[in-house]
Amino acid sequence: MADKLKNLLLAVLLVACSGEGEKKKVLVSSKGLPSELLLVVDKAVWNSDLQDSINGIVKAQVPGLMQVEELFRVTRILSHDYEATHTTFHTKLFVKVDKDLDKPMMGTRRNEYAKPQLELVVAAPTLDELREYLTLNSERIKEILVEAQIEKRVEQLRKKYSKKVDDDRKEVLGMSVRAPENMKATKKGERFLWGGTNLLEKDMNLVVYTYDWHGEELVYTGSYVEIRDSVMKHNIPGSSEGQWMQTVRERENNHPLVECAEREINGRKVMEARGLWEMRNGALGGPFVSISRVDTAAGRVIVGEGFVYSPSTDKRDLVRQMEAVLRTLR
Repeated sequence: MADKLKNLLLAVLLVACSGEGEKKKVLVSSKGLPSELLLVVDKAVWNSDLQDSINGIVKAQVPGLMQVEELFRVTRILSHDYEATHTTFHTKLFVKVDKDLDKPMMGTRRNEYAKPQLELVVAAPTLDELREYLTLNSERIKEILVEAQIEKRVEQLRKKYSKKVDDDRKEVLGMSVRAPENMKATKKGERFLWGGTNLLEKDMNLVVYTYDWHGEELVYTGSYVEIRDSVMKHNIPGSSEGQWMQTVRERENNHPLVECAEREINGRKVMEARGLWEMRNGALGGPFVSISRVDTAAGRVIVGEGFVYSPSTDKRDLVRQMEAVLRTLR
């Protein structure tokens, strides 16, 4: 019954723009800027206090960055202004009150008018029920929308990627990865490979390394940072003696500025870590994101990390691109 309600609501919201009975065409490529979200909201909802609840979701801060950046580049329109030109946007969020519903609900539809595309609808019979539902499900809504952005980038990487990085990764670690096409430079080490764009701005870097696994659980903050810093010190030195990459720590208690969480990606249990890196005795630094997973057959832990350097620009889209790269690691 719930699935029928979801499909019905999606049809009611979206069919008006395509014309009833119109035959579906071959799907075009979805449109929209990187991290752009089309927010379609009822006028009555937007003119209420729910505006704050909605903004709390779509304008939430990206975790793990050095400065405040919002999760999405939001384009907002009212429901009655939604028309055919909006149908091919990549990521869309509809928020509405529908008195015909028995209870609040959330539904998704993919690749209906373009590819790749996600349409997410959140609706409830009343404003009060919608407010409560948005509060209870805010994290899940953000997760769905962010995942859609990452999936779009993965789709692009499948078509265009750095063959140099992929070939070296296979040679050193026996794995495949789809790194950005402009990632040409590589460095091989023992059970380690780095690939980078070597740019002064918007510089993206990929690191993959492995270490032995003896049946323990995936490591968390303390041991993860210890292993990370050891690997980076050995493999990513600075331009001068006494310089190497390390994890940023709090000055007061030396606690690493890293957030770790257990997740499931591509059907596998992984540990995701987000934090900040710096060059010891140097001026470079920026955010990083990594995933660690156990390869039981080979008795090893595989760690993939993307880190960026772009002191004069926003970093959200760079980090999100590296998250997509990590999803392609096989």
